[in-house]
Amino acid sequence: MPRSTHLRQLPAVFWILLALTAAVRLPGVTRPLLGSFATKNCVYAMMARNWAQGRASPWYPTVDVLAGGRRGWQMIEFPVSAYLSGGLCSMFGGPLDLWGRLTAVAMSSGSVVLMYLFVRRRHGDTAAAAAALALALAPVCIIYGQSFMLQASVVLFTMAAFYALDRHLADGRLPWLVLAAAALALLLLTKIYMVVILLPLGWMVFRSTATPRRRVLSLAALGLAIVPAAIWCFHAFRIASPDGPFADRIYFSLRRSVADHFPPHPLLFSADFYRQLIDDLTGVVLTPIGFALLLAGLLDRRWRSYIPWLAAMVVLVLALPRKFYEMNYYATATLPPLCILIGLGWQVARERLRPGRIAVAVLLLVSVVLSMRYAARPAFVTPAEDRGVTVAAAAVRQLTAADEPVVTMHGTTIDLLYYCDRPGWALDPKDPNLATTLEQCRRQGARYIVVVGEAPRHVELGRVVVRGRRFCVFR
Repeated sequence: MPRSTHLRQLPAVFWILLALTAAVRLPGVTRPLLGSFATKNCVYAMMARNWAQGRASPWYPTVDVLAGGRRGWQMIEFPVSAYLSGGLCSMFGGPLDLWGRLTAVAMSSGSVVLMYLFVRRRHGDTAAAAAALALALAPVCIIYGQSFMLQASVVLFTMAAFYALDRHLADGRLPWLVLAAAALALLLLTKIYMVVILLPLGWMVFRSTATPRRRVLSLAALGLAIVPAAIWCFHAFRIASPDGPFADRIYFSLRRSVADHFPPHPLLFSADFYRQLIDDLTGVVLTPIGFALLLAGLLDRRWRSYIPWLAAMVVLVLALPRKFYEMNYYATATLPPLCILIGLGWQVARERLRPGRIAVAVLLLVSVVLSMRYAARPAFVTPAEDRGVTVAAAAVRQLTAADEPVVTMHGTTIDLLYYCDRPGWALDPKDPNLATTLEQCRRQGARYIVVVGEAPRHVELGRVVVRGRRFCVFR
């Protein structure tokens, strides 16, 4: 039976869940974008800053890495949440890093809210609380639910599309359909690979008891939601054409990503790939408790209604095996249907085992501890090797003009270049062709090289002008 979702009618557990969601994410919001997947964080922060400061058009997401003598373009996705963070920073001031993290926390919390409301309408309060808690405590959702990345927005837009479409099919109100189409459009603009969820959304429409007219209208709205992403992909492919006039401006592109990950990938035929998937599911994605409850959810026949959604996630994993194998943040896209099964699993456990309040409290405590065991270090701790980045970048900013190119070396990441707030290059100190590359950078106007960590020994970098505890700036 559909349930009312007026705020005053929501139980206290809903507000506790919302508070817990924020509590396990907020401790890391003032931390620099360093550590786990720093390059990804800094790429989106660069895009946000360059757009907010008027250095780039929103249609050409721009990073600080020089390509063709100017800041390069990353023509992959339209970074909706990154631009939102940049806009908020421009309007209200303050550190961009903080706005990026707060945006992610807000979107991650919104996902938990929508998960609760969606499952409550379909399966009741017990399953809703467990599903929302599973999403709130999923380690990958904590780690990337407070990072300057797009993952939190992917989960939010997914849940918004499903919840709004479910409401429209139930009561026929047009605003819900508009919201569902808008959420789907934003989702596909953010990550085009999420087109796979058209399968479960379409299945929802066909299996609903809505009138034929309402079904046709719903399918038409879902079809229209694809149009913005299709236009964007056409634009991205055209701009990144190797024979086009802008080829030298491309830092990375959707065209290249498709070529790199075109199926079938050899990983699909590797046992280690499937071992890694199980390790992730029982660890950083769901934790052992979450995985056990997911299996228990298969004892509830209602899980079958989510087969299309689960199938879509399987298609996604098989289409992008290298992404899921190397970068655990891709698993966030698969969380919603898995968390719903966890909610059903907890309902089965409650009905069959009838645990007391103390047992439930102990289970909740263990769940929080397990989540923090996987999430705390990557979410809240800046590695020692990264702690010289912000100090080194501050020294470079004092030595250089606003648009003066600089050379940075900090492993294989671009986080140091981001904090320098200068155009330039992020070079690998172990590159055997480093001397040649440095000469090319010098000819393009670079005067300074900043190194955080160990400097390369096979190349002479120049005279040291600033030396810090973990860094050096060379002239």
